[in-house]
Amino acid sequence: MAIIHDDAGRRRFLSQAVMGFGLLFGMGTLALRFAQFLVPSPKPRRYEAVLIGTESKVPLGEAVPMDLGGHKIMVLRSDEGVVAFSRRCTDLGCLVSWNKEQGEFVCPCHQGRFDKNGKNIAGPPPRPLDRFDVVKRGGQLYVNIQNV
Repeated sequence: MAIIHDDAGRRRFLSQAVMGFGLLFGMGTLALRFAQFLVPSPKPRRYEAVLIGTESKVPLGEAVPMDLGGHKIMVLRSDEGVVAFSRRCTDLGCLVSWNKEQGEFVCPCHQGRFDKNGKNIAGPPPRPLDRFDVVKRGGQLYVNIQNV
């Protein structure tokens, strides 16, 4: 009695099994990358404390514009203390200026107005001005700027 080997059937089975495994592995990898795209891992924010000088550099009731490493900010000193805001209007990105008589920030593009706390109070700006933390150390003022 002769044993008949079905080599063609075995090869076809192994070939399809390997291709099926490769396809399954590839689809799993694709699904993992797609999930990582939808839910990226958060990157830790890094801040750098930039020296802006002493509190006397900013007169009471005044706002002083500064450029700190490409960040255009406005440092305001009031009875409540010293605060720093981005000068970029949240509407079109125009540079706001301080109106001492009105006690508010004004955007020249569409007359958007922000109060002394950076809150949008008039015009088209959709949200308040971006705020920076101001830290006082040994009589010196530092602004925490986020590194990208």
